[in-house]
Amino acid sequence: MLKNLRIFTSLCGQKAMPSVVLATTMWDRVDRVEGKVREEELRRDYWKEMLANGCKTGRFSGTYESAWRIIGTHAQSRNAEILLPREMVDDELRVNETQAGVALHKELEKLIKDRKDAARKLEQQAKTQGNELVVHQLNEQKTQLDDHINQVADQLRRLKIPFSRKVTLFFSGKRT
Repeated sequence: MLKNLRIFTSLCGQKAMPSVVLATTMWDRVDRVEGKVREEELRRDYWKEMLANGCKTGRFSGTYESAWRIIGTHAQSRNAEILLPREMVDDELRVNETQAGVALHKELEKLIKDRKDAARKLEQQAKTQGNELVVHQLNEQKTQLDDHINQVADQLRRLKIPFSRKVTLFFSGKRT
């Protein structure tokens, strides 16, 4: 969840955060006390940085009126400047060169590292097992993990910014 929030923040940029409303749902399915506890957990553990940057919160109760209350209460007269289109249009950056692209690149690197660690553990477990069926299942899981690692690594390669492009961006005053 934090990964998605970081990428969302990278897509929007800091300037747009005051225009973002983080709405909670399912208030009709939990009692008020439990809902408040969960909402506070979201504020404390997941939304803290976004709230500090100006995001607002609202409670969506599943009704038309509730939706309009959130929009009406938090509507602003000015349009938010969303970072991703500005970076791509005004700064002429490619997707992988934008803050969102860089954030996605970091998340993919972390995913590869985590998957490699998991594959290593499966391999170690397979070596210590005496049961052929268990070894076979562990090896199948490792093969699936290896396939997933290769897919993510391929995505990561596509996001890599070539050195020549980095030099061009550096001398043009654009960042990556």
